Amino acid sequence: MFTKICLIIIALIMSVSLTGCGTKTASPTASVQSGETSQGTPAGTPAGEYSTGNEIMLPIISGDVSNVTLDAMADGTTQQLKKGEVMAIRLESNPSTGYAWYATISDPKVLVQMGEPQYQEPASSSSTPVIGAAGTQTFFFQAAESGLSTLTMEYKRGWETGVTPEKTVTIIVEVQ
Repeated sequence: MFTKICLIIIALIMSVSLTGCGTKTASPTASVQSGETSQGTPAGTPAGEYSTGNEIMLPIISGDVSNVTLDAMADGTTQQLKKGEVMAIRLESNPSTGYAWYATISDPKVLVQMGEPQYQEPASSSSTPVIGAAGTQTFFFQAAESGLSTLTMEYKRGWETGVTPEKTVTIIVEVQ
């Protein structure tokens, strides 16, 4: 008798806790007004510059949107971009050591960093991530205006000052 009562109580608790887990909430439908894109931004407005109230709409950034993808081998090169093009830079990084890549742009009017860098953990053959292994940090930059800008990437600990970076990658960007 006691076992049956316990099972019934457990079943009731589980059913109450699972109530609503499988339901979807309906999102309000947004209509596209004349002069707007399907995302609701005015036509011709650059991504990331359209404000809705207190929030700024940021573009979804992925490797698929970049026109040029570089790595550490691009150190010392000059890259030519057209106005509006996006350049991605993928660099090996291991945040478990305290190190990360930091970008410095000599002329932020010419080249603009798009959002924060994305970190991708190393590929693993098992479902368990490899602790302490280096992954990849990816930065995205957009060519904003014609001109010349030097992009310096430094691999260092952010809290250390006056210390030479572990690695440095310097790329000259010429925007036409």
